[in-house]
Amino acid sequence: MDWLSNAILGPMRDADSMRAESRVHRQITAAVLAVLTEVDPYGLEPGTSDGAPADEYEPEAVDLARLLLRDGVVTVYDVEDVWVRWFSESLVLRLGVDRTARLVDRLNALV
Repeated sequence: MDWLSNAILGPMRDADSMRAESRVHRQITAAVLAVLTEVDPYGLEPGTSDGAPADEYEPEAVDLARLLLRDGVVTVYDVEDVWVRWFSESLVLRLGVDRTARLVDRLNALV
C-alpha cells in the first residue's frame, strides 16, 4: 500500500478497529454484569420488580471487564480490589473463599 492509500485508509481501519473493540467491551461488560447479578452478593435482586435496578453492579462490571480485556484473566485479588474500591468491604468475606473462587472462574470463562 502506498503512502497516500495508507493516509486515507489508515484512519478508516483505525475507526473500524475501535468500533470492534468498543463492541467487544460492551459485550464483555454485559456478560460480567450478568454474572454479578446472578451471584448478587448483597441479595438486592437487580432487575426484579422489588429489587434494585438491573444495572446495580454495572460500575463493578465495567472495571472487571476492563481487566479481563486488558489481561485476559482476573484473579481473586483483582476482584477483591474492585469490590473494596466500590463497596469498601471485602467480597471474599461476604461470599467466602469458595464462592469467590467460583465467581472468578466464571468471569475468566467469559474471555
